[in-house]
Amino acid sequence: MPVNSPSPPPPPPPKDVLFTRDTPAAPPRDVMKPLPIPQPDTTFTPDHLQYPPSPPPPSPPKVILQGRVDLSPRLRLSPEERLKRQLSNQRRREHEEQDAIREERERQARRRREKEEAEQMAREDEERRRALLHQDLRQAAERKTKEEREAKAAEERRLQEIKERKRAEHERRLQYTLEMQQWRREHIRRAESQSSEKEEERKRFAEERRSRIARLSDAVLQADSPDAFNGWVTIQTPENLAWKRRYFMFDLAHGQVTLCRNRRDSTRTVDLVPLDGRVESLNEWYEGFEELEAIPHSFAVKFVDGRTWCMYADTEQDKDRLLVLLSEAAGIIL
Repeated sequence: MPVNSPSPPPPPPPKDVLFTRDTPAAPPRDVMKPLPIPQPDTTFTPDHLQYPPSPPPPSPPKVILQGRVDLSPRLRLSPEERLKRQLSNQRRREHEEQDAIREERERQARRRREKEEAEQMAREDEERRRALLHQDLRQAAERKTKEEREAKAAEERRLQEIKERKRAEHERRLQYTLEMQQWRREHIRRAESQSSEKEEERKRFAEERRSRIARLSDAVLQADSPDAFNGWVTIQTPENLAWKRRYFMFDLAHGQVTLCRNRRDSTRTVDLVPLDGRVESLNEWYEGFEELEAIPHSFAVKFVDGRTWCMYADTEQDKDRLLVLLSEAAGIIL
């Protein structure tokens, strides 16, 4: 009675191969080709012809690849071809070695030529340098000899000039001493005369100023127009050495003066200066303020705190009016 033969199990699937740097090279593709899967036998055989089940086919060997994987098929060469390839490689290496030797010889020959040329140029430069050095030394010796002769002649002339100069200097000093004595006597006489004249002139100027201010004082103080108490003045203060032109407005009732930049904008006050009891004196230039001598219509205002304001007016009349207003506001007598 026929029976079905047991079918063999299917072969295991091919395992994944991990390609790493240490993995050996892959075998040819014909080795890695999977075996055919046997098909189950469905024919019936008699009992006396039954065969034992065949074992499963062996799984392909696990191959660990190393380095680069070359998946291209390898050609098997015959011994003659391998010998021919080896000879070809040997001849190529010999040609390369000969080329390298020739290039090295050419390079060394070129270096020898360059070295010889450099040495020749160095020798020529050294010869030129020595020739120039000898020429410079000869010229320097000639210059030195010439300079020594000239220096000797110049020293002789200098000594002669010194002698003549000393004699002339002695005579000049003598004459100068006599002239200075005469000049001192004349200067002392002139200074005494000028001092007395200046003193008299200052006294006369002070008397004229007092009388002029006294006459102007009544007219200014009795004036009904506000313009009599206002005007222009140029001021220099210790805080700012630049001269500033200001429009002043005196308030004699409160003893103060208001300074503005211009007449039209009199509401914007630059400075409000209280004067009552704060002014020490009003001085002319010859009263210790010689720097004001060259400035016409100028005077100085000394405050009790040690500050000094320098001022000058446009005219002599404006100066007298300003002095009257300052003396009245400060309560001092001119």
